[in-house]
Amino acid sequence: MSNKRPPEFHAGFVALVGRPNVGKSTLLNQILGEKIAIATPRPQTTRNRILGVRNLPEGQLVLVDTPGLHRPSGRGRSRLNTYMVGEALAALQEVDAVCVLFETPPSVELKKGWRLDAGTSYVIQQLKAVDKPAVLAINKVDTLHNKQLLLPIVDGLHKAHNWKAVVPISAKSGDGVDKLTAELLTMLPVGERLFPEEMLTDRAERWIGSEFIREQVFLLTRQEVPYSVAVTIDTWQERPTDVMVEATIHVDKDGHKRMIVGEGGRMIREIGTRARQEISNLLAVPVHLKLFVRVDEGWTESVRTMRELGYGDE
Repeated sequence: MSNKRPPEFHAGFVALVGRPNVGKSTLLNQILGEKIAIATPRPQTTRNRILGVRNLPEGQLVLVDTPGLHRPSGRGRSRLNTYMVGEALAALQEVDAVCVLFETPPSVELKKGWRLDAGTSYVIQQLKAVDKPAVLAINKVDTLHNKQLLLPIVDGLHKAHNWKAVVPISAKSGDGVDKLTAELLTMLPVGERLFPEEMLTDRAERWIGSEFIREQVFLLTRQEVPYSVAVTIDTWQERPTDVMVEATIHVDKDGHKRMIVGEGGRMIREIGTRARQEISNLLAVPVHLKLFVRVDEGWTESVRTMRELGYGDE
């Protein structure tokens, strides 16, 4: 196999940014062809920046998934919220280009008329501040039966910012994603690969495993519980034929612990069963998972505890 690269080989970093819950992590997984980032219907699922590497004949696309951009202060905002927004804003400063995701509103809302909302305006405001080339990806277009309803959205967003391109996509099904990937590559500088060709992400398998556990807590519990949940890996033992994992789910209230454990331990068993399967899929070997639940009261407001749980400076 030849190691020669095309004369116009592009390589660089692209930040995936947008409001919470617009499909950034789903898009990252779709482009990579493998699940490394968790995705749930709940806003603010992503808390840390995650790097994913896609190698193509024309270049190397290094994608940086980020927490949803939202105003970090105000009612109900915690120190954890501030940390997440800081992660996204730092990524904007450090990349070569940006992919902004916008979620297509439901048809019933579009028929009433569309206008640029405050949340999307905030995202565009942060983008303008860093002055990086950007592509707009309008996600979930497959939910619209009448594509004519997209026209006022495209027109309004074109007026709001000077995009290099506007690409309708479905991050879930993959429609339009190849075109988006091609547009992103054109914004990157010409140069050598930044990472080895076999590298998929900068995150360790045990970190991804902890995220898979947190994902199941998000999917299976309700109300405010997921937002005060963190997961740490206590032991990660790789053996010749399987992997042994022990992990702790951290919550900030006794009531949340009771909900996660569930009546007779039913909920924690279901979380463990689903998370074990996800980790096994990632590693391609059987996984034995043991979960514990611990109360760390007020951890989302404690700088020290947040750092211990992985939300702070390394």
